Amino acid sequence: MSPHLAVPLVISGVHLALALGALLSGAGRRTQQVFAALAGMLALWSVSIFQIRHASDAAGGLLGQRLLNITFPLIPAVYYHLVHVVTGTAEARRTAVRVVYAGAAVFVLLALVALPLLVRDVVRTPRGWAPVTGPLGVLLFAFYLGVMAATVGPARAARRRALLVASVVMLVAPLTNFVGFILLRVGVIPVELPPLLVPASVVLVALAWFATRENAT
Repeated sequence: MSPHLAVPLVISGVHLALALGALLSGAGRRTQQVFAALAGMLALWSVSIFQIRHASDAAGGLLGQRLLNITFPLIPAVYYHLVHVVTGTAEARRTAVRVVYAGAAVFVLLALVALPLLVRDVVRTPRGWAPVTGPLGVLLFAFYLGVMAATVGPARAARRRALLVASVVMLVAPLTNFVGFILLRVGVIPVELPPLLVPASVVLVALAWFATRENAT
């Protein structure tokens, strides 16, 4: 298996191991439960990347895109919840957390029953099956960015540097790829940028784990 295919599986295994470790070490603590949910979502998201790269036909590529679009809105939602748990503001921001989860649930439902609204089709590229964005695909991307941006303030106010860096990384990575895609289309750069969210997810889970360890001590 080539590194291109193996990397998402390895990263998924790391996320899964961290999720299980969090549950085993603190099953009764809210911080560990929410962290385990975040790591689990990242593990499933990494599997979707593997499927998109590994699939031999468009049906397999669409299956990967469906799983990606199920996990993509849940990652910022669970991380938003984790930031408020770690910073001790979860109770005060309970309504906001519920609204974010409700928004994520809408996109999950769309991915399950109306995927063409998010991804109309897939096309073969050297890196796997790329999506042909549906009419609500941009809205999903905006939801991701908006929720991630909303985690910066609480992390900064609580002086949680690990969470602040994690938030910035998870904002910059997809934005960089988006700008790179535009620059590629207009001919400014000759090749597509690598998908930066894959390594960024490792940074996110590592920094989030560090933040939960700080809470435990």
